[in-house]
Amino acid sequence: MSFTKACLSNVNLTKKSFKLLIKKSFKLLSLTIATILALATLAISKSVYSTYISEGMSFYKLGYYDKAIENFSSALNLNPNDPLPYRMIGLSYYRKSNYDEALRYLTISLALEGENTITLSIIGNIYYSQKKYNNAALVYERLFNKENNSFVAFRLVKSFINVGKYKEAVEYGEKALSSNISWDTIDKKTFIATLREAYVKYASYLEKNGKKEEAKAYIEKAKKLN
Repeated sequence: MSFTKACLSNVNLTKKSFKLLIKKSFKLLSLTIATILALATLAISKSVYSTYISEGMSFYKLGYYDKAIENFSSALNLNPNDPLPYRMIGLSYYRKSNYDEALRYLTISLALEGENTITLSIIGNIYYSQKKYNNAALVYERLFNKENNSFVAFRLVKSFINVGKYKEAVEYGEKALSSNISWDTIDKKTFIATLREAYVKYASYLEKNGKKEEAKAYIEKAKKLN
């Protein structure tokens, strides 16, 4: 029986039972206060977190990347499991051309959020800028299979060419050219020139390996490409 109910009833309380009811009531009150304080702290924490994210985004859009990093880092201290601050810190470092730090944060973001095309695209661009074409090809290949993007297709073909994987360059180049890909992110003529380069280099590779007829076929493909 609660303290309130006992007081309103006709039960005769002993001195001992009265003290026990008082003790239980204070314990319940303490738990209630602790719960209210915990909820208030959580609400304040969420509010502060949102402020850090909002200010970080504003600084990022204005090009104040150090300030953006500072705010997103503060947000991480409040919630280290949210991929957004990691991604934005990574993007800020990318804008500052600090590619190693950018990769570090973007990789964590990717691990937390899964396959995010924006994050993957930036990682691919970083590897490409660093001339780590094997890594770039792995990333762009994942992106190519997820979306119709002419820039991704172009970078993928170029990455394969740069590491001497001419057959793969040709395969993906032809696949992109025959698909319903949108050419809004890279000029189609530029892409065709790159595929022509892949044809010629693959033909040269085939000829060196005694496959002259196949080599001739790819030279003809290069000539007819327009």
